[in-house]
Amino acid sequence: MGKKLHEKGHKGKLNFVLAFAAVMAVSLSQTAHSAFFDTAGKSARPMGMGEVFLASAGDASSYWYNPAGLAKFEKKQVGLSYGIPIAIVSDLNISQVNFVTPLGKGSGLGFGISYGGIDVASDMVISGGYAKSITDKFALGGNVKIMRWSVDGQKDVYNGGKVDDDISKISFSLDLSATYALGELFGLGTFSTGVYIKDAIMPNISESGDDGGKLPVEPGIGLMMQRETLLVEIDASHAGDNTLFKAGAEAGIPGSNLKVRAGAIYGSDFEDDTEKLDIDLGFGYGFGSMIFNYSYNIPLEFKSTDGRHYISFGYSF
Repeated sequence: MGKKLHEKGHKGKLNFVLAFAAVMAVSLSQTAHSAFFDTAGKSARPMGMGEVFLASAGDASSYWYNPAGLAKFEKKQVGLSYGIPIAIVSDLNISQVNFVTPLGKGSGLGFGISYGGIDVASDMVISGGYAKSITDKFALGGNVKIMRWSVDGQKDVYNGGKVDDDISKISFSLDLSATYALGELFGLGTFSTGVYIKDAIMPNISESGDDGGKLPVEPGIGLMMQRETLLVEIDASHAGDNTLFKAGAEAGIPGSNLKVRAGAIYGSDFEDDTEKLDIDLGFGYGFGSMIFNYSYNIPLEFKSTDGRHYISFGYSF
């Protein structure tokens, strides 16, 4: 009987871990390879614009997407974010706090903690970013991440206690990015371009250290146009077996502090002929030195999730 309970405990834990990973994967706009950590650093402003990385600059969480953007901050900023990656699973939530500060002219630091979980499973990421302007137009940045996930052991419903141990894993990762200001082009507006490499050292999130737990390197490139209060950006990237195309826009409403946003993420594994599409909507409203942002994301291939909700607050000083 004890052996059966022990085997049942391990099976129960495995099923829970797989279920949790599947739930987290549904919330992704990219790939299920990094199911435990792809929600880290998410914030309402970029989430409302298809998660394009160049246009995320200016938000306290932006260095999670684009570390080089830290070079542009002229004021300190604190940001708080809360997200529900799957509306029908109310116990699953993501929260984070971020702080960015300029370091003189053309450089900046960012610090953040992101936590996500459901019942007995959770993940936490602590990050620190830095950026430096090499010239007036060119900036480089990096973000170091300490990543930990854990799952509680299966409880013995007959005798109390646990029939197997808690499991957890700590890994380290690195994101890199570079931006270049192209300037005014064709009378359309001011253009910028940039590149990023997410999880450049392929951290292993497997508790056993198996190669299947390595997060894929994700390189990406983007082009952004800004004209007055209008931002438009398109990105392309590749993660694992998926090629991703992202597009987003933000527009200010004349005579108000309101900004509206929209975006889309299209992903495809061209070899397996699988596709996914997310539609993103959002808005932001400023109150002096404070700003409130909200986004609603619709993963069209998983309509039964009721979408994803993210809210964030920022304060500059």
